[in-house]
Amino acid sequence: MSSQTITLPDGRSLGYATIGKGKPVMYFHGTASSRLEVYLLKQLTIKEKLQLIAIDRPGYGLSTYKPRKNIQDLNNDLNFLANHLGIEQFNVLGWSGGGVFALAYITCFPQRVTCGVIASTPDLPFDATTAHNNIPFAKYVMKLSFLGKIAMQNMRRQILRADTPEAFLQSRQGQQTLHTCSSRDLTFFANPTWIGLMHQSMKEAFRQNNSINSVLEEHKLFLNPWNLPFKNLNNKVLWIWQGTEDKTCPIKNAYNIAHKAKGCNLEIFPTQGHYAMFDNIEKLKERLKTFN
Repeated sequence: MSSQTITLPDGRSLGYATIGKGKPVMYFHGTASSRLEVYLLKQLTIKEKLQLIAIDRPGYGLSTYKPRKNIQDLNNDLNFLANHLGIEQFNVLGWSGGGVFALAYITCFPQRVTCGVIASTPDLPFDATTAHNNIPFAKYVMKLSFLGKIAMQNMRRQILRADTPEAFLQSRQGQQTLHTCSSRDLTFFANPTWIGLMHQSMKEAFRQNNSINSVLEEHKLFLNPWNLPFKNLNNKVLWIWQGTEDKTCPIKNAYNIAHKAKGCNLEIFPTQGHYAMFDNIEKLKERLKTFN
């Protein structure tokens, strides 16, 4: 795996990582994660001519923090990176909170996207309580900055203090994460390699002090309704993936997005949860290979 940075026109650094060679796939990591999350998808590049390119959003990992006012703010950064790499067209893949930013890019720059897959993605405006054990207080934590910062500081502290994935899972934050998992999701957290990579990606997400602002800002952005040109998706190949047992992003979110994104392909995975994408690597290969 290769992690690098480039300097954006405004002087900020943009961190990114690449795996494999072949048809480029721009990957949008989940909220409170980082470019290292793409390691979990390494199997996609085995025996396939695919190159995964994952970026750190502002404030995560190696990318300089910058306040974001809307979900389209990342688009210019991605275009600059694609131009820097000499890539004109590419596939787009986004998971969880990253799916929101992937969809923002696909709708605004459809001419550059050959195929899009968004998995376990929240519909906007998103009810924050559904991602936090149905606790009504969670909605106010995201709306009130001082409460949100306290919550994010505690989350960052627990993740960075955990020397091992096992230690993280035993922390309060780790236990909350497990509580929001379906029975199928829990099989991932029982895999030492998988949870090791996920924990590494989360620690990388919080390496900067400003990371708590980035996470909080994304949650706040998710509380606003969509403001995207969905009409641009006409004749654009877009797959929406969703597990029926997703406790973090319930299935109604996928149906709502599909209603707005006319003509897209909605693919439902029975008995699977928030991590359904990682449980269907072979099918994901086929979706991304179709447009090589």
